[in-house]
Amino acid sequence: MKYISKKVFDFCKNNKIICSSDTAEKFDILYDMLIEFNEHTNITSLKSEDEICTKHFIDSLYPLSYSLIGNKADVIDIGCGGGFPGLPLKIVRNDINMTFVDSTEKKLNFAKSVCEKFGFECNFYPERAEELIKDGHREKYDVVVSRAVASLPILSELCIPYIKEGGIFIAYKSLKECDKTNPASEISISEKAVTALGAKIEKVLPAYLNLQDKSVFEHALVVIRKIKPTNQIFPRRYSAMLKKPL
Repeated sequence: MKYISKKVFDFCKNNKIICSSDTAEKFDILYDMLIEFNEHTNITSLKSEDEICTKHFIDSLYPLSYSLIGNKADVIDIGCGGGFPGLPLKIVRNDINMTFVDSTEKKLNFAKSVCEKFGFECNFYPERAEELIKDGHREKYDVVVSRAVASLPILSELCIPYIKEGGIFIAYKSLKECDKTNPASEISISEKAVTALGAKIEKVLPAYLNLQDKSVFEHALVVIRKIKPTNQIFPRRYSAMLKKPL
């Protein structure tokens, strides 16, 4: 195994995620494709193998370490950019029915090219989330994932309408934004929005990432559970969300 595939393989093994050596080696191919594509379309500012493997690949896989995604789940990645976290999740769990959404079609084309390379059947929508919801996607998905898109109150309004009742929204956030003792943290200011959207913040799960064996880069997963249908007035236009967050 090369450096990246071994690191992914070891992470999965240590976190009880089923991942064969053949599956892990797909991450070597993913890395090579990302570097090549990044020469003409900016997908990531990260350069080193270690940073890309840690901050894009392993970070994306953390929901699997907590068994948050069920078998053959319908999963949608909102604001996926080049396909993170959706691509790593799909590589390790090919049973997932994955949908990628991003308003920048050039970036979305990278996710599409990777899925074509591996023979994955996925859906791709180069649209804004608040517009796509109108086309039969409301309350259709078991799991919504989103990473580095917007603050949690706005992100919740974009994502929660897509979830089936009983399903979950997994938001990838920094630990500092998940500090409930800080009234200014994203998790604190999002309580009202999450409730208004028919959901509840269920738990916060830590994601510890060792970088170059010298430091710890800490992220967290905010797990939000859909408990009742979302009012049809949500999501609003993005400008309205920015002007007056819930």
